[in-house]
Amino acid sequence: MTRAARILIGLAVASPLVILVAGFAAYQYVALDPPARLSDGARAAVMRPLRAAVDATGAPARPTQPELERTLPGGGPAIVSFWSDGKRVVRVEGHGARIADAVLDAATQLAGQETIRRLDASERAQARLQVDLVVARAPMVTRFAATRALGLTAGVEGLGVTVEGRTVVLAADELVDKKLLGAATPIPMVEDFKVGLEFDKADGELAVRAALPAGHYGASARDYWRFRADSFVERPLETRATGAPLPLFRGLPPGPELSPERLHEAALAGGKYLSEHLAVNGRYYYEVDLVTGKASDPFGGAGGYSLPRHAGTTYFLAQLYAATRDPALRATVERALDHMVKLIEAGGCSGTTPAGKPYQCVVDKGDKQANLGSAALAVVAIAEYRLATSDPRYDQVQLALVEWILSLQKPDGRFAHLYDVARREPDWKQVLLYFDGEAALALARSYKIFKDPRMLRATERVLDALVAWYDFFAGQFFFGEEHWTCIASEAVWPDLKHDRYREFCSDYAAFLRTEQFQPGQTPGQEDLAGAYSVTPFFVPSNTPVGSRSEAMISAYLLTKYHGRPDERIRAQVLQSMTYLLRQQLRADNDWATPARAPWGGMPSSAILRSVRIDMVQHTCSAMLRAIPLLQPDGPGAGK
Repeated sequence: MTRAARILIGLAVASPLVILVAGFAAYQYVALDPPARLSDGARAAVMRPLRAAVDATGAPARPTQPELERTLPGGGPAIVSFWSDGKRVVRVEGHGARIADAVLDAATQLAGQETIRRLDASERAQARLQVDLVVARAPMVTRFAATRALGLTAGVEGLGVTVEGRTVVLAADELVDKKLLGAATPIPMVEDFKVGLEFDKADGELAVRAALPAGHYGASARDYWRFRADSFVERPLETRATGAPLPLFRGLPPGPELSPERLHEAALAGGKYLSEHLAVNGRYYYEVDLVTGKASDPFGGAGGYSLPRHAGTTYFLAQLYAATRDPALRATVERALDHMVKLIEAGGCSGTTPAGKPYQCVVDKGDKQANLGSAALAVVAIAEYRLATSDPRYDQVQLALVEWILSLQKPDGRFAHLYDVARREPDWKQVLLYFDGEAALALARSYKIFKDPRMLRATERVLDALVAWYDFFAGQFFFGEEHWTCIASEAVWPDLKHDRYREFCSDYAAFLRTEQFQPGQTPGQEDLAGAYSVTPFFVPSNTPVGSRSEAMISAYLLTKYHGRPDERIRAQVLQSMTYLLRQQLRADNDWATPARAPWGGMPSSAILRSVRIDMVQHTCSAMLRAIPLLQPDGPGAGK
């Protein structure tokens, strides 16, 4: 390798770290500590004149409450948004030396909005008002790409500019709505590394809002700053009289208190979301954009639809049916499985093994290559339905898929991950994430049904291989994505009682705890507690919180089965459940969601507002299986 090549590789490895350090340094240089938030009474006092302006019950009055006499840096603004049917119909900015003055200015502007006047009284009542009081400012360091991308806290801080004497702002939730967060590419040669604020596009939005004559914005001196807002929103009409407006942080109100009942309700809500997003043809509305309300087309061609995620989602619904015995839910599962089987048959990957047993694999029609993960998750879904219902209607397909999986196992216990359909040849070299663990779970669950010793032996061989892979010095200090490994290790109990599986999953849990935000660890961003991420610069994705929690539930159950319950793992899971309950869509946090039937959906993250079916699957499966952990003497999940 040439010296130049080594330098380029070194830069590629080091650049993300350098960028994070530069961004952190810039952030600390202009550290922005928010002042105390308004009390319940003060928030209610702010909302009264605004609601009066909307309902046209009289001329807006300046609110009288001592807290509202606080000065506003730079005169605010007080941003007030009127949300109707999930859309920001009207947005005004009130200015004033004090909070009360800015609120009165905003209320006066609302009273003159013809768009609001055209709505009938019921529509105005159902609408919800959101307030963002700009209460703290700090400079935005824009000289370098890293500081532009990482100079503000995603989802918490907004971006402002002062130009030609005008103040123009994009609130934190507006940066989210316009998909400007988590989108920057601060390393030009690494386009897939996306993090932070897409500053140039945000600046373009500010230029439009400045409404200066052509060419003036770009030619004028501009002072950029970031800000924190004290944000809150009206409660839904049905509960509006029961309490003050809801305080918001990173766009969300406080979540429900953690309890078995809340987890049960959340899992049911996730099942309801998925059931309502299963089309009549048995295919899910794969993804829904919560900002626009648009959903993917379940009636389109096979392209863009994920069979593995279809299977995984149906697996969760079968779990939920086992817990509820709801006939409507069973019908939903059967419709999804019927469609999956139809797609498997259409794929045309089938044959007979040398031993004369029929096999099938999962592949989209016309594709030349099948993969192990698709077949494994299809088996997992069918097995979960079979275990819940004792209905053998899918046995033939399940057994054929299992025969194909067994045929791919290598002498070392692992599997071939890819398969040439036309040549009927496995690729014995390519290694992909998750597939071995998924295959282990498919075989473990199938053994529960058919008691075929080949299935149990194959499960043991692959789990032993997965665990043994870390048996070297450096393996003590890192793990790959092994959540399916631990789920399978627990699923095969008590048929396999190897303590090495407990030990491995306990070590994996300890490793993940180093990546989990703990209470008090992220001052000013306490909402991150329970989630997993490498740094607060990256707003956590919700799906890994769910999938890792599924694995940690299995890890905890293994310690319990072996008579050594590890309360650290249990606490780890419950912290994640508290985090996920806040993230899930429900009546009090859906005001900015025009999508059809969104309740129970799980967004990608607090700043990426879309729901994909696997996000609901992993998070709600974890919620369902975590319920017994709040009842430590209760039965193990799924047993």
